[in-house]
Amino acid sequence: MLHVHEPVNPMFGVSKGNGRIMMLGVPMEDTLSFKPGTRFAPMVLRQVTPYLEATPTEWLGYEPLSELNDLGDVSLHQGDVEFNLSRIRSITSELLGKGLLINIGGEHTISLAVARAIRDKFNELGVFIQFDAHLDLRGEWPMGQGLSHATFARILNNEVKPSLYVNLGFRGFDEEELSYARGLNSVLLDSVELSAVSYTQLRDLLRIINDTHGPIHLSIDIDVFDPSVAPGVGNPEAGGVGYMTIYKALEVAMPLIAERLVAIDIVEYSPPNDVSNITASLVAKLIVDLMNLYLWGINCRRVRS
Repeated sequence: MLHVHEPVNPMFGVSKGNGRIMMLGVPMEDTLSFKPGTRFAPMVLRQVTPYLEATPTEWLGYEPLSELNDLGDVSLHQGDVEFNLSRIRSITSELLGKGLLINIGGEHTISLAVARAIRDKFNELGVFIQFDAHLDLRGEWPMGQGLSHATFARILNNEVKPSLYVNLGFRGFDEEELSYARGLNSVLLDSVELSAVSYTQLRDLLRIINDTHGPIHLSIDIDVFDPSVAPGVGNPEAGGVGYMTIYKALEVAMPLIAERLVAIDIVEYSPPNDVSNITASLVAKLIVDLMNLYLWGINCRRVRS
């Protein structure tokens, strides 16, 4: 594929599978505001994952790696934000509809390019679901900078206009951001609420997804996890959640979204800020679990239908 480098070390060391799940490295890091390093995430994950057990948290009857097709990394121009977003958008548009696309960032701004590509391809974005320590709804950040990893979600909501905006696990925000989020058609749970909500309560909250139509875009910022379990991020926020809290939320959501889910972004893993590959192993487990839950979720919907 033009402007995509084939991987020397495929993710998890597997040869290309059936291709129902495509993986794309997106090493964009142009608007960081604290600790650098997210552009190295796809490379490091490819180096580390062959040595980790690719076993999902729950055995659901599927072999996720057999479905994985690692396409390699997008070729980007370091520091050229608009060029990089345009290239990511173009490549993503080409891949959408051919299976589930999992993008490995890179900074969170890549989700704006992916959302634009979804609108290009399907003429709409039904639901944008964001797991994040932050709302990323600022008008500017840093001050005077209108396009960044801390403003992308506001631009996305203003420009792409998803029918429903969901943010789970946030704890770093200002009042203006929260007010803006509440003015959207939204489901918002901060980290305390997400930790406390029951499986049944969360399912009832997320059933609003059934009232929407159109493609669904899931974006997971690794800083949603507490720094004690995921130190390798650029903007750590204390008071986060553990792995099983996020897993529970994904397990609840996936039967609702799987058939309409077209893209997943896993962003903001920063290898230089990691400790003994703690975060790398968490991200690897998350990738396997997402693939596993996706395959299970599709089957759940088909059985129910």
